[in-house]
Amino acid sequence: MEHCRWGMLKFTAICLVMLLVWCSAGVAAAEPQSENLVQPPAEEEAAPEQKPPEKPPEYLPGNYYTGIVPYAPYTTTFEAGPSTGMLAPYGYGAAGDTLMRGWVSHPLGPVLVTPNLEYDGVYRTNVFETYNEKKSDYVNVINPGIRFELPVAGQHLLSLGYLGNDFIYSRFNDLSHYDQNVNADAKLNFSELSVNFGSAFRAATEEPTATIGPPFVLGRERDYYRTTPYFQATYKVADLWRLEGNYQFDDLSFPKEIDRIDDYQYNTLGTTLFYKFWPKTSALLQYVAVIRTHPFNSPQDNVVQTPLAGLTWEPTAKLSGTVKFGYTFANYYQNLPGRNNSLDTWALSIQTLYKISQYTQLSLLAQRGIQEDVDYALDPYINSGLFLTLSHFWHYINVTSYLAFSYYNNDYFNTSVDTFTGELLKRNDDYTSFGAGLSRPLTRWLRVRLDYLYVNRGSNLSDVAYNEHKVLLGLQTSF
Repeated sequence: MEHCRWGMLKFTAICLVMLLVWCSAGVAAAEPQSENLVQPPAEEEAAPEQKPPEKPPEYLPGNYYTGIVPYAPYTTTFEAGPSTGMLAPYGYGAAGDTLMRGWVSHPLGPVLVTPNLEYDGVYRTNVFETYNEKKSDYVNVINPGIRFELPVAGQHLLSLGYLGNDFIYSRFNDLSHYDQNVNADAKLNFSELSVNFGSAFRAATEEPTATIGPPFVLGRERDYYRTTPYFQATYKVADLWRLEGNYQFDDLSFPKEIDRIDDYQYNTLGTTLFYKFWPKTSALLQYVAVIRTHPFNSPQDNVVQTPLAGLTWEPTAKLSGTVKFGYTFANYYQNLPGRNNSLDTWALSIQTLYKISQYTQLSLLAQRGIQEDVDYALDPYINSGLFLTLSHFWHYINVTSYLAFSYYNNDYFNTSVDTFTGELLKRNDDYTSFGAGLSRPLTRWLRVRLDYLYVNRGSNLSDVAYNEHKVLLGLQTSF
């Protein structure tokens, strides 16, 4: 209980500091910005002859992410749509990074084709995420990708993308696996109505972890498929009012029968009403319902309802994004003895980008809500966390750098057994990570990047805590 209170105190203190910073920035965000404020260019532009350049590169946040993705739960915000926070669009952050990086495109008739290839060498100090008996390895990661875009009538866009992720372990080669991601999307924009729809599919492998040793007991690799079709429609009722509706179906399935008890199907429905009361600033009221079903574990079926209220700032503002607060209720369809069948907690969802200057940006993702742990018998828990990234473009040497910090607390509802001590307790985990990285183009079609990440998981369960260092050196090319 003391561990839980300490985790909540840390999370609350961090949130209060961030809110003070964001509220002060919100005053500036409400005012119209100068036309000189930098926006990511819609099309590739010729490099300026003089320095410093007039525009930062396209791959600053939110399109430039950390090279090594820190821990995050399967769903990180209450947004219904193709993107769930930094895990978009496949439940794997590097996939979104690769697809949105601003590579060189080639016209093929009316279609823009963007091929890319990345090689990363990653050194890991704790491959199996154990408290002791740590095993290190060097991982070769090869990511081939291609994206097709078809503009229609100057205001619509159809796109198709593919990304492969080949993980080749040097020492523990049984862990090597190849993940595949495919997405298809459509964006239709009319005078008062915009419609986005599409789907992403991921066939991947969940790498095994191990228990505390000795003895050193290795878990199982788990192959899985994840499919996430979505639909979003926005209608401008008047100059000041806007109505938005969302739907997303999230299907996670394991092909091996031994793992199917963790299969799930989430139907997420949301509706949001926006009112613009200040230039570039709108208030919002939102309602989100998530219907969770488990084909091979029906006692875990539940529905989560979350009303929210907040503010949103337009992309052209100095501070852009959304801040929402609310309350979330989760109720199981079957009442089981000894289980808390009705769960509730206050809710938070923040996705913001603050443009400190022409070359410096600060992004914040934060959330609080009720999740399910697919690696821990679908045990529900309150997830409270934030992910903060500071990026800067050093225009004189053409280098983009970032510093990243994340903190998550997972507070589980149900009692479990500590397999090492035999003690009955409610699990509580703290995740803390720090990362930094550099990226620099060597030529118009080739970039080099260097990333570092430290991850620490503390827990009141003996066989769950671990820490790890990761170092990445990679080359990225578009040809």
